[in-house]
Amino acid sequence: MFLHNFTYRVKCLLRQKSLVFWTMIFPIALATFFYIALSNIRTIDEFSPIGVALIDNEALSAQPAFKETLQQLAEGERPLFDLTVSDESAALEMLKDYEISGFIKAGVTPELVVLGSGLNQSILKNFLDQYSQNAAAITEIVSMNPEALPALLESLSMSQNHVVEKGITEKPMNPMVIYFYALIAMACLYGSMYGLEEVNRVQANLSTKAARINIAPVHKLKVFTAGVLAALLMHFSGLLILLAYMHFVLGVAFGDHLIQLLVVIFVGSIMGISLGTFISAVVKKSEGVKIAVVLVVSMLGSFLAGMNIAEVKYYIAENLPIIGYLNPATLLSDALYALYYYDFSIRFFINIAGMSLYSLLFCTLTYFIIRGRKYASL
Repeated sequence: MFLHNFTYRVKCLLRQKSLVFWTMIFPIALATFFYIALSNIRTIDEFSPIGVALIDNEALSAQPAFKETLQQLAEGERPLFDLTVSDESAALEMLKDYEISGFIKAGVTPELVVLGSGLNQSILKNFLDQYSQNAAAITEIVSMNPEALPALLESLSMSQNHVVEKGITEKPMNPMVIYFYALIAMACLYGSMYGLEEVNRVQANLSTKAARINIAPVHKLKVFTAGVLAALLMHFSGLLILLAYMHFVLGVAFGDHLIQLLVVIFVGSIMGISLGTFISAVVKKSEGVKIAVVLVVSMLGSFLAGMNIAEVKYYIAENLPIIGYLNPATLLSDALYALYYYDFSIRFFINIAGMSLYSLLFCTLTYFIIRGRKYASL
């Protein structure tokens, strides 16, 4: 009898188009939109060399060190300038056509000519100011102690870095994964709709179908358990399809620990369904009101986990960390994040434990609420 109820409940859930859409099709569509909108997020802040022209005049011929300094800054793997040496009329034409950000005329005090203000223009001005200050300092020191010139030039040519950069993980940091991990968390919480549906199905005051189930010669708990397991199968299968699409089609990285990843998604699916059963059991309103509550909880949790704005997740982690530990979506997205970047860190196990406790709490409360519910008549 239990297998019979389970099999037919799976068939019934497959025919409910709204559930299939919100738990399977909608997350896939949203992941596609995320990929289109965020595909260039890693290259948007890359620096491009600043186009600048150097006027070839008599003053430049008298200052070969100035020209050599600019040429050095225009060389290498990551040059600061894209340097062009030309006459003033050609440089002015390039400036008007926005081919360069400005041009420099050498002299006692180098002169910068630009058409407007901006980041590139500010960098050019700061470079000229620093060069003028260094040149003035060298002139003054040499006038007082000519023998100090070689040591002074050597010290200026050396770039010392007293900070050693050391990453907390060997894997490349990709800000885009925060959005996709929060999306997976949202998809897990959307399992609440399955849980809501299963509780509504056994509440005799909501529909004639539920009334017939309550008077059938089968224990209500068995019917409910079969329905919840069918919902778990449907929801977990949808999450696997979402993961496969994000990884193989969109190229989202989930790390090398496939088994642990599946454990996270499975526990997240249980948490989502149990959350839906709890909301449906507690909220004694119409089905529409219950769906609205489920959507608000799911979307708000996903927002706080960084799905809409990644900075929200960082702000909460720094200023309101308790919300991060209480938010089911944050626990789930952090478990994925920790598994990808830090392998088996304590953070991963804390998140898994938090999700498991939530699932146990929701299931226990739902059981006692439903078991104690009586009806005057059916």
